[in-house]
Amino acid sequence: MQHLFISREYPPSPYSTGGIGTYVEHITRLLAARGETVHVIAQQWPGAPRSRDSQMDGHLRVYRIPLDHAPDVVPADERAAHNAVLQALRGSAVPAQTFMWNAAIMAEWLIEHEGIDVIEAQEYEAPSYVLMARRASGLGPARHVPVIVHLHTPTEFILRANGRDDAVAGQAPLIAAEAFVIRAADALLCPSRFLARIAESHYQLPAGSVHVLPYPVGDTAALTRNAATWANGAIGYVGRMEPRKGVAEWLDAILSTADTYRDAQFTFVGGDTWWPGHGQRSVREALVARAAASGDSRVSFLDAVPRRALTAHLARTRIAVVPSRWENFPFTCIEAMASGVPVLVAPTGGMVEMVEDGRTGWIADGAHAPALEAALRRALGASPATLAEMGAAAAASVRELCDEGAICTRSLALRKTVAAQGSPDRRAVALPLSLPDLATATAGAASRTELTGDTMTLRQILKAPGPQRRAVLRRALGDPAYVVQWLSWHLRRG
Repeated sequence: MQHLFISREYPPSPYSTGGIGTYVEHITRLLAARGETVHVIAQQWPGAPRSRDSQMDGHLRVYRIPLDHAPDVVPADERAAHNAVLQALRGSAVPAQTFMWNAAIMAEWLIEHEGIDVIEAQEYEAPSYVLMARRASGLGPARHVPVIVHLHTPTEFILRANGRDDAVAGQAPLIAAEAFVIRAADALLCPSRFLARIAESHYQLPAGSVHVLPYPVGDTAALTRNAATWANGAIGYVGRMEPRKGVAEWLDAILSTADTYRDAQFTFVGGDTWWPGHGQRSVREALVARAAASGDSRVSFLDAVPRRALTAHLARTRIAVVPSRWENFPFTCIEAMASGVPVLVAPTGGMVEMVEDGRTGWIADGAHAPALEAALRRALGASPATLAEMGAAAAASVRELCDEGAICTRSLALRKTVAAQGSPDRRAVALPLSLPDLATATAGAASRTELTGDTMTLRQILKAPGPQRRAVLRRALGDPAYVVQWLSWHLRRG
């Protein structure tokens, strides 16, 4: 079969690889190792400048597309129009459309030239949106290749879990695009029953319509820990410093144990983020200040390290922690367990589908600080011998649940079924984001879209990053009529 994956996160990506990129890297290599031909559309950037790359004896082929100009498959006489569309999309309310647009161009070329049988793309940032919208509009290749949409974590859920209900309206166009690809998918895939059932309810899908298939375990090594590590090793958190990850609640739980477990050592490892609600501080800066104010010297903070470099950190860890307020099926939990360490988890995510309370880790009664503290006290009360036994059980358990051979076989079976069923004609559906018209594309005309509640205000323009402000200025200079429309809309709104 000819498989196509569409993902900006495919490593090396322009930002730290998370669960999506890790999954795509694992599954594409597993399928290629089975003799399948796998194509990947990813982002071209200075860290990955080659437009095409062939690996694993040609079974894995990577096509990297730029965001600022048309891919090389676009004929020379059409590139100006495509570039005009990209310029407009960069200054739009959904800049991610630049990747959607070029991904669709590349995907349609591969469908026609490589005989693609099935496509997979994530729901986050809807990278398959333009491809699927063109298909629904009767555009693109006559042969409709079925699309599997993989549920990782939709934007709306991320915002709400980060306490940003107020930001949902501002991201409405992107959220609508994600909802479109989910509802228009020929099949849906998700690693956890937790998110699968939530998605079925939220997007009004038929019960049981989302296929649940755990992530493959990957190449995490089983680590040997000595007696000193099991007695005094760190209790470690790995992940982004993001409110959704439960880092503030976890720190509060840690500080509450200072009176009893004075010798315990706690580590936070991960990239920093900035979310409103922390004043002028980033999330990590707020956590560091909170720990310093308490006078608790047991807590240390480390920046993100490359995924493979986490092995040294895990080797010094006796208990891993995934305290998220909301989570899907985190690789941090998979990798910690696979390395041979028990994991303390919040119950709000797919972690409970990996961890057996009291045998391979501890499941807190909630994601709030008191519940995490209670679970932490249980974990710290375990003897070094018990921790070693639980770690061995955790490794065996997660390696069986996420066995690469079994996951690849099930994934391939699903793809064959979806490819055999094909894709029905879904024309005349409502599109949340309009498709630019290449026939009339110019920097101004292509950017002329209906104004909605997500249209930037003057204050937002002034606070926007420099590149976005310049894009807005170019739009204004290239299309004065749009400026008049923008002013009229704001006057009506205000």
